Parts: sequence; structure tokens; C-alpha cells
Amino acid sequence: MWTAFGPSNVLCHRVSIALSLGDAGTAIENARRIDINALPINERKATVLLDTSRAFLAWGKHDRALYILRAAGDIAPEEITSRPATHRLVRDILATAPISIRREAREYAESLGVSA
Repeated sequence: MWTAFGPSNVLCHRVSIALSLGDAGTAIENARRIDINALPINERKATVLLDTSRAFLAWGKHDRALYILRAAGDIAPEEITSRPATHRLVRDILATAPISIRREAREYAESLGVSA
């Protein structure tokens, strides 16, 4: 009671574990089952969205990775702009992005103060 722990938080941990084990598909599958609104703490929302973004990047879905990263920034901008993990993720997206989203990724990186 009065904690952030619950079924949605368990799924957040499953996303993180699957990603750590290199199983992006399972990470995404678990992420899709999370009701983001059921997570009471914005930091937790940002963390699971960053993990989900990394999973989509690992899957080669750069557009989804960028979209979810931006969603995390909308929910918890202070968490996203200050995390070194976010800056690494943005650089990874920039380094491997197809031409179709490279400009959008570069603009987002610049908005965060991330250089390639």
C-alpha cells in the first residue's frame, strides 16, 4: 500500500530483464502489456519507456524507438534530459537511423543538447 509496486511494476522489471538478456522481442511484448497510467511515478514511466525504446532500436525499429523516447520526454522531461543513458540511446539512434528518420532524430538530439 502506498508504494509503486504492483502488477504493472512487475512488467516493467520483466521489460528490463528481457532487454538485459538481449531479448528485445520479449521486452516489447511485456512493454505492450503495461498500463503506463497505472504507474504512479513519472520516473518509473520514463524508465520503462527508455527500456522499450532501446528494445525497438535493438529490433531495428528506429521510428518506434524515437517515438517512444519522445513520449518519455513528454512524461518526465527532467528524467530524460539529464540521464546519460538517454544521451547514449539518442546517439545510437543517430548512428544507425535510416535516412527516413535521420533528420527528425538529429533535431531531437539537438533539443536535448546531444552531439553525435
